[in-house]
Amino acid sequence: MKDNPLANQITYHTIYRNVYRHVDAVHYPTEFIRNLFEQAVHHRTNGYVISNGVGERFKPIKIEKPAEFANRFVILFSGRYSKEKCHSVLIDAAALSKHSRDIQLIFAGEGPLKQKLRERAKKLYNKPLFNFFPHDQMLNVLNYADLYVHPAEIEIEAIACMEALACGQVPIIADSPRSATVKFALDERNLFKNRDAQDLADKIDFFIEHPDVLEEYRERYKGIVADFSQEACMDKMEKMFYEALK
Repeated sequence: MKDNPLANQITYHTIYRNVYRHVDAVHYPTEFIRNLFEQAVHHRTNGYVISNGVGERFKPIKIEKPAEFANRFVILFSGRYSKEKCHSVLIDAAALSKHSRDIQLIFAGEGPLKQKLRERAKKLYNKPLFNFFPHDQMLNVLNYADLYVHPAEIEIEAIACMEALACGQVPIIADSPRSATVKFALDERNLFKNRDAQDLADKIDFFIEHPDVLEEYRERYKGIVADFSQEACMDKMEKMFYEALK
């Protein structure tokens, strides 16, 4: 319910009273949403934190950028065009960047704010690409992009960000207290102040100006990708079922 705490509280308590307190296992995709729920209802649940995982098709592949983007720094964000995803923050950051003429934004998705976002993006030097990509095309975009930015203010489990990491991308993530995606930040270079376009622009500029550091971060992120492979996550799911049936 976004900014309606009372509605959220009533919803959480209703779900706990009628469902969760009666079951043997509750699957939460992130520790963030488990903590949020249990703090709201003031009870521990029979919870298991297991990511839904990323399919094996999401992996690094060698692919060239499309010719029209060849000399541009491509920044990708994948998410529904809705208010809580905060696409506008990335648009404003690209406009504020010292390298705004070199930046190409790609917004993968669909949603009700598409036209408003297009209007807001008219100030950019390079016209952003707004498009919903089939899986095979999305894999290509994830691999030819230079950077992944996740400005969403509210996120239970950022599968889109996980897919980007699995393809070798380095993220810059909003430090929103209502987003589970924050856990994917290695340090402050991967975070920007929530809804602060200037801070995001500064973080983008740093990676544009330091390609060697960007490459270093790509290598560092390779070490955490295996933790959310779909195969590993489904093994944990199977273990949860066995334990619940005992």
